[in-house]
Amino acid sequence: MKLFTIKATLVVAFLLLVGWFSWMGWKKSEASIDFKKMEVARLFETQKQTTDQFSTFLKNIGSTTDIVKPDILNSTDTLRLSMAIELLDTMKKFAYAGVLSEKLAEQQQSDWRYFQSARYFLMETYSHQQPENEFMFTKKAKVNLEKCVAINPKNYAAMIDLAICTKNVYDVQPPSNTMDLMKPAQLLLAVNKAEPNNTDALYYLGKLAIETQQFEKAIERFKKLVSLQPQNQENYLELSDIYLKLGNEKE
Repeated sequence: MKLFTIKATLVVAFLLLVGWFSWMGWKKSEASIDFKKMEVARLFETQKQTTDQFSTFLKNIGSTTDIVKPDILNSTDTLRLSMAIELLDTMKKFAYAGVLSEKLAEQQQSDWRYFQSARYFLMETYSHQQPENEFMFTKKAKVNLEKCVAINPKNYAAMIDLAICTKNVYDVQPPSNTMDLMKPAQLLLAVNKAEPNNTDALYYLGKLAIETQQFEKAIERFKKLVSLQPQNQENYLELSDIYLKLGNEKE
């Protein structure tokens, strides 16, 4: 009987010990879960899937229409590529036209072709025909605009588009270097310095100033826009809205 009691006590003690270690291990693994790391991993996987899907779409873009033969994607004939781009433009196949424009830009190292390619990708986003790929088209446009500006730093229309694309991309995917968040404003300020009356640069500088609550700067931009475009009602409305935010009902 005494031996049985000792054995029973040892078994209970063993079970309690195992249970304690198991509980401690569970508590440790619970405490060590890095939810932020898990979220980053999840976002990375989602972005990877989106990138893979977009790559597959671009790879098979030749099958999206029968008007242009798919072998055009392997062609080096600049005349044939140019004619295909014009035809695709007419058909509003902007993504396909953008791919061929990019191909032609790489062959010719032409800032205008890179600019054209970017514009086609942006036009595809405006059409909203492929909402699942709109962000990827914006990133694609950004890359081509960067190449355009690298070739021709005085292509101010491309610099303005690049500022907008960069802002839109960073709003979704913030850069690792927070200083890069200043790039849209820096691009627009460079255009404004070269062309003080560039209305597009003034407009987007004004909008950025509103977003960062630099209302005096925004007022300055939109006042100038009103003087340059007295018939443009949007500028008056933007200016009125700023004064309303500041509580200046008279203005």
